[in-house]
Amino acid sequence: SVDPFDYFVQAGAFRAQSDADAQRAKLAMMGWEARVSEREQNGRTVFRVRVGPFGKRDDAEQLKEKLDGAGVESALVRVQR
Repeated sequence: SVDPFDYFVQAGAFRAQSDADAQRAKLAMMGWEARVSEREQNGRTVFRVRVGPFGKRDDAEQLKEKLDGAGVESALVRVQR
């Protein structure tokens, strides 16, 4: 069966773009390319730092475990294709 979702590993959501950029740079130094995306939440702008998309949930979960192990708090995010 085909998974109807793409998976991302979100390594933070920040109010300041500079904080999100710093997190993205930290991930880049660890070898992962992350993107910062802007989103409005409850009337405030939030800058999300995400790695992905991954076509397989397992791949995203493996990265999440690596980030958790490196002390980076992260969450698995699933987005319908």
